[in-house]
Amino acid sequence: MGASKMYFIIGIAAAALSVVAFVPYVRAILKNQTKPSGASWWTWSILAMITVVSSKAAGAPWQVLILPLWLCLSQLGVAILSVKKGDNNWDFLNKFCVMSAFAGIGLWLLTGEPIIALLVSIAADFLASVPNFRHVWVNPEQENRLGWTLGFGSAVLEIFTIRTWSVAESGWALYFFINMSIVLFLVWRPALKKVVSPI
Repeated sequence: MGASKMYFIIGIAAAALSVVAFVPYVRAILKNQTKPSGASWWTWSILAMITVVSSKAAGAPWQVLILPLWLCLSQLGVAILSVKKGDNNWDFLNKFCVMSAFAGIGLWLLTGEPIIALLVSIAADFLASVPNFRHVWVNPEQENRLGWTLGFGSAVLEIFTIRTWSVAESGWALYFFINMSIVLFLVWRPALKKVVSPI
């Protein structure tokens, strides 16, 4: 098997694992057990679109774009579901993140550097994730551990799709790994506390 084909297969595996991770979350939405934040999911889907386009324009190969492309579609799907089954209050942070992303596109058009749009989108995505970090810290029992653990697994596989450690190819993958690592720690924090606390 050629190296290029192997990297491509790993990219598909990362996306496939993310597909599985989304199943329990979407099921919970359809059963009215979860009310997704429409503002957050619309923000993430917009940022994911910009990440895919700017990464590709900067020279990232397709094997590292399979997962963010899937996330773009899946996040858009959850955003659409949130219109009727979610909370659609836009706060300042969500508005700021979307505005920052579009500002990154403007800088890209002015400078001809897609890396700028990619970096701005990553920074905006992290800001958009802060409310999620806070929610998981305060209410870890309201989150699906299996879904987040599988999501972390897809982030790990995404690292193995990287062939060149350039910003265009590895920037988003490294960011996604860090983001999912934070959520994984937070969602498993209660269980870890029980393990390390004295009996």
